[in-house]
Amino acid sequence: MLDSTLSDNSSCLIFMPARNCEMFAAEAIRSVSRQTMDDVFILYVNDASEDQTGDIAQHYLKELFPGRHAYIRNETRIGKSHNIWKHLRPRAGEAEFIGILDADDQLADMTILDKLAQRYGAGKDVVWTNYFTDNGHRGMNAALDPELSPRKQRWSTSHFFSFRAALLKNIPESYYKDQEGNWFQGACDVALALPILDQTRNYEFIPTPAYRYTSSNHLSLHNSTPKVNAITSKIQLQNSNQVFAKPPLPLFTNAKVEESVSMHQPDTTATHSAAPLSTDIWSEKAAQLLIARHPTLLSAQAICRADHLSALQLWSISELLQSASGDCLFIGAPDTALILTALAKDTPEIHLTCLVEEKEDAPHLRARLALLGLSEQTKVISGPLAKVEMNQQSCFFPACTELEGLAPLSLIVVDGRASENVETYTAIALPAVSEHLAERSFHFCALTGEVSTAQKIATTLGQLTVGLEFCTGALGGTGLVCFPANQE
Repeated sequence: MLDSTLSDNSSCLIFMPARNCEMFAAEAIRSVSRQTMDDVFILYVNDASEDQTGDIAQHYLKELFPGRHAYIRNETRIGKSHNIWKHLRPRAGEAEFIGILDADDQLADMTILDKLAQRYGAGKDVVWTNYFTDNGHRGMNAALDPELSPRKQRWSTSHFFSFRAALLKNIPESYYKDQEGNWFQGACDVALALPILDQTRNYEFIPTPAYRYTSSNHLSLHNSTPKVNAITSKIQLQNSNQVFAKPPLPLFTNAKVEESVSMHQPDTTATHSAAPLSTDIWSEKAAQLLIARHPTLLSAQAICRADHLSALQLWSISELLQSASGDCLFIGAPDTALILTALAKDTPEIHLTCLVEEKEDAPHLRARLALLGLSEQTKVISGPLAKVEMNQQSCFFPACTELEGLAPLSLIVVDGRASENVETYTAIALPAVSEHLAERSFHFCALTGEVSTAQKIATTLGQLTVGLEFCTGALGGTGLVCFPANQE
């Protein structure tokens, strides 16, 4: 149900998520009405409350914020993170900045919104304050070191948290979900704040305890689920750990974040883009080193397309093979499979398996391996092509049923450049082989023609996975390499 009386855009949007807080609903709304700033709009989301929260909220919203509020009631409970995605995110363009006020809490400083507006007018992107609880506890919020990623610092930005509204649309849906793809039910403030903070270092902490946190609400999450301390529940701690483990979003370099296009890519502090190194001297040197290290490579290159892979791309793959051990997997074009076999020949610790299309590619590849005397160096398996879809894009991908029995994979190389949709082909490969990956130590490599394509693949994989580092341009100036964040 939606009851909206929005007329024009406002400077400040206060997001108030509510669930069974009838004892506190009225005073929470009154605390916003006492603010010295008038240009305020309230988005109030009643998450299927079973008490009188909705009736009370609607009464005070109509009385105190006529023409400046929207009231939404969910028919079923979906949780704060899902409410942010479903109800707050679509309104990100309707205000300059957004503040988060839980519907059982209060704003304690009646000038705080004016103070925030002054900071945003001066160009800040994120501003937060300290808080206190209704039982006398003073919060431990603090300033963050702008030289360090927020994900590497103590959680210090809880209440009252605000941010420039344009930052919200850059957060992918997956950042509000746990490892199983379920919406976070705990640590929802962390799930929102960290990807906001990822995007900028232009923030400010106001030490004023401007927010009254109601720790005595027996129906709140930290009181209604098993606790680990006075204000944190088990589910909050578990969800928080998963939030911190997600890859950071891109960091904007401009001092002030203006309205931006949506960017769903991993953080540039963890994703390294490189321009293609096409200088003749480097290509010539790489070719010399490759022939010295892999004598069979020249023969393999002679029966592949001459422009199939550059010397710098081959050198990058060779280096990865040198550091790998055990089972490795290649998926894609048979030309590349032939080249990888020549590279792997001189690394006895490597057991290479090549997955190619069933009808034509497999026999053609086996014949060329036999011609070069490399039949014993690699295992060729084939699978019928199946149509797969991801993000409303489709492609044909070889079935992975024949991978059963492989030892955990330490290296996966995918070449989808011949596919009609290289981005989907490459992105689907990682979840397709996920059950065969070495748990804490593997490299997933994607060959691409352009760095921009690698960046799009990294974007998609960042939405599908957690705990991975992404390095674009890592294969001879193009391509993508990703690996677990805490690689062993």
